[in-house]
Amino acid sequence: MDPRGKEIRIAVMGATGSGKTTFINRASGSDFPVESGLESCTTDVGTSKPFSLDGQFVTLIDTPGFDDTIRNDTDVLTSIAAYLSNTYEQGAKLAGIIYMHRISDFRMSGTSKRNFRIFRELCGESTLNNVLIVTNMWGNVDSKIGEERERELATNDKLFKPVLEKGARLLRHDNTEASAHAILRNLINSQTAILAIQHEIVNQRKGLAQTAAGSELTRLLKEQAQRYGDEITKLRGEVELATRAKDEARKELQEEVERKQLEIERIQRDVGRMATDFLVERSRLESRIAEMEAENRRYLANLKDLQDEVNNVRKEAESMQIEHARRESEVLTMQREEAENKARLLEEERRAREQVEAQYRKEIDRVQEKRPSTENGRVPEKMHVEDVKADANAAGRLEPRAAIDGEDEDTRNFAEDIAFLVDFTAKTFLPRPLETRLKSLMARAARVARETTTSGHKFISTYLSR
Repeated sequence: MDPRGKEIRIAVMGATGSGKTTFINRASGSDFPVESGLESCTTDVGTSKPFSLDGQFVTLIDTPGFDDTIRNDTDVLTSIAAYLSNTYEQGAKLAGIIYMHRISDFRMSGTSKRNFRIFRELCGESTLNNVLIVTNMWGNVDSKIGEERERELATNDKLFKPVLEKGARLLRHDNTEASAHAILRNLINSQTAILAIQHEIVNQRKGLAQTAAGSELTRLLKEQAQRYGDEITKLRGEVELATRAKDEARKELQEEVERKQLEIERIQRDVGRMATDFLVERSRLESRIAEMEAENRRYLANLKDLQDEVNNVRKEAESMQIEHARRESEVLTMQREEAENKARLLEEERRAREQVEAQYRKEIDRVQEKRPSTENGRVPEKMHVEDVKADANAAGRLEPRAAIDGEDEDTRNFAEDIAFLVDFTAKTFLPRPLETRLKSLMARAARVARETTTSGHKFISTYLSR
């Protein structure tokens, strides 16, 4: 797939010294030479290296200003028109156009107004939604003064108000990369636009002089020549007066007349050669544009490959994060289930223990009620589980058996109770602590038997001897 399909192209225009190149360098990381003061460094159209912004590949187009200090306005328009028409024929379209304006200018001069009129004709009315007017150099002016100038630019019918009402936008640039990128975000998702001069030259096959921008420049040049002619007429009258008065200023006035005359002749030549110079300029730029476009495509392809690699790494990292989150969720689920199972088992054990202990206490009470009295006639105090842990191993496995001949009834009842406890212990699941307590009870029963009658001792021993 040709990477050009996703490339966003934005042209940057404006007067010489308005900060076009600085803006492009800030936004793209390019290192185009920047003019000092009002001296121009941009004499030809140039393009920045493509750069990525919000997943889009952006290329900025640097253009010379119409009041260039090296080239006249006809040459500048010829160069811009040649580049725009050539790249449009190759399928490249602009996502937008930025017009830079210095907010530090005391007022919008006649030259600035003329430049903006040419710019407006170059773009056409239908593309104004893709136009951003960007004011910069705010650091060179008091903020209140700058805001007042900005307000005048936006509300004056002779300045930017007409284009703003038709869709153009007025923005500020604070000379930072973040500010430049914020401005570009207003255009990178816009529909591409065909400028009026591209449509006229390529689609309508007009010569540069017949385009709206060419006609406007011709008109402005003729107006300028007319003004020079009026000034020459006035100067010649002054020269004649000075000659009669033998004034020393005559020579200076004559030199001024000659300068104006030369300027008129230059303007007339510029108007006359606009059509032929455009063809020559376009031919001159074709090879250079081809080289720029080839380099642009190579760099864009490399940038796209790098972007794809970054995206793949990002996707892999996201997949790893998702897998990690899944595993972590599984671990947490297992831990929660394990905790729930453990809690359920503990609860079941607690309930079983309470049930067994209740039965145990009931049987203990019943056994103690039937236990024979001691020699002094006193029933031993109630047995407590904690008192008999030391004799836990004294109890063996007991087997219930029938009453033994020759024993008294109390002793037989006592033996039967002991046999019940043994049987209860063997058939009932008991927690380890409770089992130990029962064995301790049976050990104590053995001691009680020894303390009573000899026959009782023998009788109980039959259950405990094993």
